[in-house]
Amino acid sequence: MALQRRSRPKKNVLRLCISTLTYTLLLEAFAYFRSSDFSFFYPLPVLYLLPREVPTPKPSMSSMRNAVQRRNHKERGQVQGREKWGLLEKHKDYSLRAKDYNAKKAKLKRLEEKARDRNPDEFAFGMMGDKNRTQGRHGRGKGTARESAAAQGLSHEAIKLLKTQDKGYLRTVGERVRREIERLEREVELQDGMNKALGKKDGKKDGESDAEDDGFDDDSDFDFGAPVQPKPTRTVFADDRQDQLAMKKQRIQKEEPASESEEEDQTSSKTRKTPKQLQAERQALADARRARKLRKRTIEARNNKLTALHKQHAEIQTAEQELDWQRAKMENSVGGTNKDGIKWKIRERKR
Repeated sequence: MALQRRSRPKKNVLRLCISTLTYTLLLEAFAYFRSSDFSFFYPLPVLYLLPREVPTPKPSMSSMRNAVQRRNHKERGQVQGREKWGLLEKHKDYSLRAKDYNAKKAKLKRLEEKARDRNPDEFAFGMMGDKNRTQGRHGRGKGTARESAAAQGLSHEAIKLLKTQDKGYLRTVGERVRREIERLEREVELQDGMNKALGKKDGKKDGESDAEDDGFDDDSDFDFGAPVQPKPTRTVFADDRQDQLAMKKQRIQKEEPASESEEEDQTSSKTRKTPKQLQAERQALADARRARKLRKRTIEARNNKLTALHKQHAEIQTAEQELDWQRAKMENSVGGTNKDGIKWKIRERKR
């Protein structure tokens, strides 16, 4: 009987099925572990080959609660009558203030006890020296670095500006103030020229005071413009008393017709004016007087501002010079005086 050979294709098919099933199971396992939080078990090649599935987070209760708009929390504010004292003091503010107050009170108590228990016979040779009089923040040593800027003629604003700003800022502010001073000086010169052209001085007549401006608006004390110069008179000499009386009589006869005509014109004009016209004239006089007062106050305000700007410009220049001096001393480019009162200067090359 002839021997039959075993069929190899069946064995190969079986091996292929097993390998396919194994690969599928491995893929499913890797996909499961990758979707979970076990990524540290994966080998590195598989991490880059397999697609990553990001799980969608489930909304929690806190996020849903935060998504809803809540009512704004409001605190009781300061009452209207005490707004100038700042915000309403809460308990934590009171606690801080009370703690600081108690600490200061305890320190004062310790200082009082120390002063009470001090030995009156205590002595040290350092008490006899003049050095202690100039030590500390409030020392008054002349010619030392402890001299305050206020003793040198600087105001508080200039000292503050000197400490906080630099030279560029001082130069900019000084230039702005200088331009403002020039503008005001041109306005003052123009006003003085107009007053000289009108024959007035500071916009008012000689002998007029400020108290008269506050009184009743009358025609007699109103300034209509430049004062009228009196006409020149002619002096005629008479030989005796009779000639003098005759000349006086002739002058009276000449003046009577003119005065009568003027009186007639005045009476006719007075009779023609209505109450509305009189009221309009009074209103015009009052408006003109009010405008004159306003012009006078404007001139005074301009002069006061010009004086203040001159003072400010001088302080800025002083602060700028002081800043230059301090910088030069820091760079050892200028001389000075040490704490012992010895003057020194930078050594220069002999020429």
